[in-house]
Amino acid sequence: MKLFNFISSSIFQIISLVFVIGYLLGALNIYFSDKNNYCAMTYMFEYPQFVHISLEANKIFPQYGLYAYSEGRFTERARKMWFDGIPVLFIPGNSGSHMQARSIASVALRKALSRDYGYHFDFFTISYNEELSGLYGGVLQYQTQFAAACLTKILSLYKSNRYTKTVPTSVIVIGHSMGGLIAKRLLAYPRTVNITNIAITLAAPLLAPVVNFDMIMNDYYMRMDREWDALRSDPALYEKKVLISIGSGPRDVLMPAGMTASNDSYINTLATSIPGVWVTPDHVSMVWCKQLVMVINKFLFGLVDVTTNQITESVDRVKTKARQYFQANRSMLLHVESPNTVSMVMDAFWYEDNRRVYQISRPDIDRMTYLMIRLVKFPQNRFVAVESVNLDDKDWIFGCNANQVHNTYRYCKEATSLTQLSRWSGAATEFGKRKLATVHLHHIMARRPDWTHVVVKVSPTNKPIILNVDINDHASRQINVQLPSPFSFTRNIIIERTEPNSIYYELLLDDFNLVYQAYLLYVEPSGNCQATQYHVSAEMHVPWAENNENYHYFTHLKRTPMKMRLFKSNPNVTVGLDTTDKVKITLLLDPQCTFTVSISQSWYHSLAQMARNYTPLLVPYIAAIVLLAARSSLLYLKEHGSCLSIHGALTSDGVKPYYILVFGRLGSTLLFSIPVLAIFLENASWSNLELQYFTRSLLVLPVYMTGLGILNIAAAAVLVLMVFSSQIAHRVLFRIVWRGGGASNPLAEKITAGLQRAPAVVSCGLLCGATLACGAAALVAGAAFYAFMLSKMYEEYLEDYVYKLMAKIGTRICRIFKSKPKEKELKTDLKAIENKKDEDGKEETSTKGDEKEKEISKTDSANNLEAIENKNVKEEMEKDDKDKEIEVTNNKCNNENEIDEDLNNLNFHMMLFFLWMCVTIVNIPALLTWARNFKYSIALKPDTSYYTGLVMSACSCIIWQQNGPKKEAKYNDAVCSLIFAMAVIIIALGPFSLSIMNYGITYIFAVITIQQVCTEEEPEKFAQENDPKEDEIPPEKENVEKDETEENKSDNPAEEKEGENTNSENTSDCNVCSESRIYSMFRNLREKLSFGENE
Repeated sequence: MKLFNFISSSIFQIISLVFVIGYLLGALNIYFSDKNNYCAMTYMFEYPQFVHISLEANKIFPQYGLYAYSEGRFTERARKMWFDGIPVLFIPGNSGSHMQARSIASVALRKALSRDYGYHFDFFTISYNEELSGLYGGVLQYQTQFAAACLTKILSLYKSNRYTKTVPTSVIVIGHSMGGLIAKRLLAYPRTVNITNIAITLAAPLLAPVVNFDMIMNDYYMRMDREWDALRSDPALYEKKVLISIGSGPRDVLMPAGMTASNDSYINTLATSIPGVWVTPDHVSMVWCKQLVMVINKFLFGLVDVTTNQITESVDRVKTKARQYFQANRSMLLHVESPNTVSMVMDAFWYEDNRRVYQISRPDIDRMTYLMIRLVKFPQNRFVAVESVNLDDKDWIFGCNANQVHNTYRYCKEATSLTQLSRWSGAATEFGKRKLATVHLHHIMARRPDWTHVVVKVSPTNKPIILNVDINDHASRQINVQLPSPFSFTRNIIIERTEPNSIYYELLLDDFNLVYQAYLLYVEPSGNCQATQYHVSAEMHVPWAENNENYHYFTHLKRTPMKMRLFKSNPNVTVGLDTTDKVKITLLLDPQCTFTVSISQSWYHSLAQMARNYTPLLVPYIAAIVLLAARSSLLYLKEHGSCLSIHGALTSDGVKPYYILVFGRLGSTLLFSIPVLAIFLENASWSNLELQYFTRSLLVLPVYMTGLGILNIAAAAVLVLMVFSSQIAHRVLFRIVWRGGGASNPLAEKITAGLQRAPAVVSCGLLCGATLACGAAALVAGAAFYAFMLSKMYEEYLEDYVYKLMAKIGTRICRIFKSKPKEKELKTDLKAIENKKDEDGKEETSTKGDEKEKEISKTDSANNLEAIENKNVKEEMEKDDKDKEIEVTNNKCNNENEIDEDLNNLNFHMMLFFLWMCVTIVNIPALLTWARNFKYSIALKPDTSYYTGLVMSACSCIIWQQNGPKKEAKYNDAVCSLIFAMAVIIIALGPFSLSIMNYGITYIFAVITIQQVCTEEEPEKFAQENDPKEDEIPPEKENVEKDETEENKSDNPAEEKEGENTNSENTSDCNVCSESRIYSMFRNLREKLSFGENE
């Protein structure tokens, strides 16, 4: 049974390590799969200058600052506080710098100068001392208050004079990362609700915090939501607010793209879908990616009202420009509003082609050209896709009635623009700029029955022009794709061969709904391709995530497959509802080739998606596993009198996910099923549907197993450090205590030894640090000292273990040498018997009548000899057995309890050390914030780690004073049940807020401490109950020994006496070879040597 348990535990640990390997592969894929950054760099033509602007708020927030951006000759004007442009405020994010505004600001300045506009933008930026606002929510409210003061100060810098047409009344806000979250709040913040109406956020977590570290961050989100709810109660004011949220894409490993969307945003988009951008910057390059910076500046300049040289007051114009620059139009149907009507050129070249699929290619165009597509009711003419290359006309596709005749051809006198049905299409740079128009012709005929044609306009140009036209019934170009099985490792053919000259296909993917799914799409030319160079564009459209398109292109030089990944799961699927929405892949093919389209499952990218979206959830799961390991250790302590090692606890049945995940999923289901309970426990992460789906799905199992594997590796690493690098902790402490003195400094050694013997002094210091400075600082210092104590305990334990091993070896060697005299005595006895036999033989007569007596005498002598030999051998065996029993008993009495106690104490404190580390890791952001602002304030305010640091420091005063656990602790079952309940709570609610884990583990640590304090243990009682007494002999054994003694008694009293003397001598000899005696000798020798060194 024990072998079976060992094998099952080993298999379980191996499986957890396999999950860790999978997680590492996914993490590596995140960094290496999308390592190419296709963003172009922005450059400043002159050295950037940041002019500091003082304001009253600096008295309250001395660590923050407001700066004005300038270059070259404009710097002097900024220093004189002379501003006459359009104000824009840039807010940096987590650990961000105010200098990140230079890319957007420099491009805006150069654009205004190069175009000779009569207006320009004045960029202001805030320095937040590079605080970790994304990890520590305590600074968010302060940053918001300072930003509000900055907005008021900026508007006060603009004064009406003869050089300005009007004075600005509002400020445009651009925020990156957590600065974007502040920008969103400023739109509804009571102090700034009337002075800012437009905000652009770059990779900002508007939906919910990526990791909800503390209660203050949670309260910030909740307060912001209440302010926006109040803003909605005023429709007139709410209508003026335009919030544009821009996410990055797969290269942003810090901000999941799905977290950047907000229900309050007018446009939620990704950089991969913005026309003209089509790249995925990383988190930092969002502020300098040239493609994105150019689009943002085009939008800003498009908002200016030239009559006032300020931002237009028309909200409709602002929204129209936002759609124009940040939204990809995918409509195939006309909108209700009537588009623009334009006049057509009569004497242009009007051309109508009767083919349904064709390509027109010209090296240049020297005359206005109109390509006419007739509207007919045939089913095969239901839909048309038109792709243009290098066509610069803004309005380039129209609908009209060709009822006019000029010379020999028909033409349209007037036409209505259908540009709303066209969009830019992503393509490789060397293949020209491409536009795509998708028009449902039969719908056009139903809406405008007077129209006869759809017309494509081509203006004169020197660039080569290509027009690809594909008229079809649309249904034949829509292909439903069954995704490969998760266990499939081969490609599934979707299209064996595309239709000749066709350019347009739509692939509808069934059951592609969740973020952890990933597939690869292959588009490969067939053997009869007529072109040496070809270009294929692929566009992925997600219906439930607007503007989350992703583009990929295939060329003769780039044949890598398209990575199909989602950044937001289907909301209906996450809440358990049916859905009919399907992800759509639009293929724009090269008409000169035919292609084979196939798809395959990608485990590698699925692992990356799981690592990208679920890595923060490992923290609460690891904490829950540590709690379960502590519970198993306490249960083992109650049953066997000793604690399990950390590896033994992690391999115990109590840590396996059989019950904990079931109870955790049940708790999550109940939480969201009971409205009252959900409202009572509501926090900012509730709106994250990905987390809700995760807690109810089977995804909890791989995350749990990965956390278990990470803990096993961490425990092994800690053990290795403790065993092989215990001197590191001492050296570090020596350097702290005595800088420059080194590890050999005697004062440092004495202080270190004193701290080890009096840990209460350290605990008092931690209490003072948590109260006067920062709770996280006390936790980190306590963790370091705890590690130092454990390393010292391990060092002493290993020394004792070596001495005990040497004692065992010495005992065996002693027994070998003691056994040789016994063999000599046995040979002497046998020789004496043989001599006696010879003497008896000489006394016998040689008569024939006495031969029979002689034979009888020989037989008797042989029997006596055999009996004596058997008796001596049996006595020797009994003596050896008795010696072994005495030795084992002595070892048990003298050494075994001591060995178990040392290891027991180590295991107990190692368990508490891991609990301490869980709390410490969660509070690291508070420590970093305190260290960064230390020169401005000794104490961290607000301190989210105050209570945990105070409680843990107080518990250390008790825990560090005792050597090990008390074996008969009171209420052990109740404490174990409480630990299991807390682990379930952390599994169910920890993914939504790490503060639950923070306070939960602190509470359990305090409970264990109180249990140890309240227990009064009798040390001898436990030993008497578990160790057998030496004097007690079972009655059956006593009777058997008595019978054997009576049977083996010798008739000769001298022999009996001799045997007694031999037994007494052997007993004395075994005491000389006692393992405890040799162990004590080595210990005394070590103490003498160490005493000599100290002298």
